[in-house]
Amino acid sequence: MNAKAWLPLCCAVILSGCNSVSQQTPAHTLSAQTVALNKSVIFIHGAHLKGAAWSAVQSQLSQQGISNYVVDLPGRTTHIDPKSITLEHAAQSLCEQLRAYPQPQSLVVHSQGGAVAHKAMTLCQDVKITDLIYVSAVAPVDGAKPFALLSKQDEENYFAGITYEDGWLKISDKPAYLASFTEAQAKRQQQFVLDNSVDEPAITGDGKVTLSKATLAPINKAYVFATQDKIISLPSQQKIAESINVTHTYSLDSGHLPMVTKPVELAEVITKALQL
Repeated sequence: MNAKAWLPLCCAVILSGCNSVSQQTPAHTLSAQTVALNKSVIFIHGAHLKGAAWSAVQSQLSQQGISNYVVDLPGRTTHIDPKSITLEHAAQSLCEQLRAYPQPQSLVVHSQGGAVAHKAMTLCQDVKITDLIYVSAVAPVDGAKPFALLSKQDEENYFAGITYEDGWLKISDKPAYLASFTEAQAKRQQQFVLDNSVDEPAITGDGKVTLSKATLAPINKAYVFATQDKIISLPSQQKIAESINVTHTYSLDSGHLPMVTKPVELAEVITKALQL
């Protein structure tokens, strides 16, 4: 994918498939129980986001005694050459961070974070990954590029608020960015999104992922669909989930950022998926 031709839809992030389960969980549910898991949960953000965007979901899991960590991928500031932050560079950075956390690990990936995680799995095979939970995420395999299964409409929605400039995908229209990425109407939530958003290196979404379906097959996989997502639309998410043979799916009434607008419900779904 040419970075200037289909300038990677760098915040990649639904479907209500035959196995989907709609979750609308009361806020008290998660804090009322403790879940025993002998694995670490690692949250991996998508394009344009900082790791702190996961903070509300992290808090919910912590209340259950689930060990969890968040990573920040390269390019969270503009003090770096964007052309240096290739998909492989981002994946190498992820590998270094994963090695610092207890194993085995369950990766919760959002949007473009799915491509970075898949690329990392080809580079750091010493990290034991038992689960992959995709939250409106891309999941390229077998030589595919991150956004190969997205639609023209997904691209148009993305570029409503984003402009390519000097190797960066810049947030050039904040209201349009918010309208495409989230259904949030509350000023507090909208400001949280903006506070945890950055310009994204365009080249990151232009790499290829050689992870094979055979390697991915033994890993427990679940997909969380966000039914109002405009960035990775429902049909696109369906194709993605089918492409990696995901059989456990969940559905949230959310836009592209359910970790911000539906953190309790998302945490409940993640907890269920971790116990499969």
